[in-house]
Amino acid sequence: MEYKYFDLKTAKELLPWVREKLKELREAHLNAERALLSGKKEFIEHYSLKVDSVVRDITEKGIIIRDVSLGLVDFPAVINDRPAYLCWKADEDDIRYWHYVEEGFAGRKRLTGSENILSYQ
Repeated sequence: MEYKYFDLKTAKELLPWVREKLKELREAHLNAERALLSGKKEFIEHYSLKVDSVVRDITEKGIIIRDVSLGLVDFPAVINDRPAYLCWKADEDDIRYWHYVEEGFAGRKRLTGSENILSYQ
């Protein structure tokens, strides 16, 4: 199921799945790099296809991968009646940050509970 935007509850429910997918993505990416460096061409295609498959799994839900090595992803949202992202990194235990579309990662703000996040409810 693809989401055009996420509310906080939906994004949080998907976190365990996203964590697992990012783990798969990092492993496949690392294995592809190792195969490339060692000249094992027969494995490069296999791992590259795995990377493509996992990226597709994540993005088909509407989640945006910003940085594979950091495990940085954005969940499109509507916050305070403006396009925004719920922002999460793999080393964070929960979604605690957000930013407007034009601000990027540098504009991350801590969720305070006072934000008006468009909900499916």
